[in-house]
Amino acid sequence: MEKLARPNQLVLPLLIALCLAPATGWTKVEYDSNQLMMKNSDQISEMIRRKIKKAQEIQAKQEEPEDGSFLAEPGAIEELKDAMRIVLTRPDQDGTRSNAFSRVRRELQDLNSLDNVLLDIMKEGVNALQSKDSPARRQLTYIVVLENLMAEVRPEMKANATFKRIIEEIRDADLKVSNKIKSEALIRSMSKPVSPSETAAKIIPKEKK
Repeated sequence: MEKLARPNQLVLPLLIALCLAPATGWTKVEYDSNQLMMKNSDQISEMIRRKIKKAQEIQAKQEEPEDGSFLAEPGAIEELKDAMRIVLTRPDQDGTRSNAFSRVRRELQDLNSLDNVLLDIMKEGVNALQSKDSPARRQLTYIVVLENLMAEVRPEMKANATFKRIIEEIRDADLKVSNKIKSEALIRSMSKPVSPSETAAKIIPKEKK
């Protein structure tokens, strides 16, 4: 008769599998800001081009509905969301962010998905900065993401309710820059991080009661 495995013989492989499993949840950014700072604008442009091409290939495979309605393929949206994350994750030291943002923005607008994608990325950033379990390097990256996002949507916030909402939600999240984030920025020789909520409050001040 075959012997039954002992409990510890079953638990150990399970623990190993869990440790090796990819992280999910808020860990959406493919690279951190420090990694992207090391890449030049041509390299960033190529990364974005590949994401856009993949999105277009996925969308092109969609069969046209009989009623002629348009549906955006979820896979295409995810590729473009990744492209937008890359745009917003890189500190804009060479002034190329706006062109890259516009490039991805057009693709998302064609799929009627721009507002939803920007809201999703904003919520990712807020959740990461509010989570005590988020590594400092990840939080520092999302500070860059939120600051870049606000810089892009600010010029149109009066005409676009979603863009205004993005800034207001970042403001009202009351995000803090912890000592571990400040230490991480110092290690990376980055400028002193500022709370995105403080930046947002300067753009849209809270109404006095």
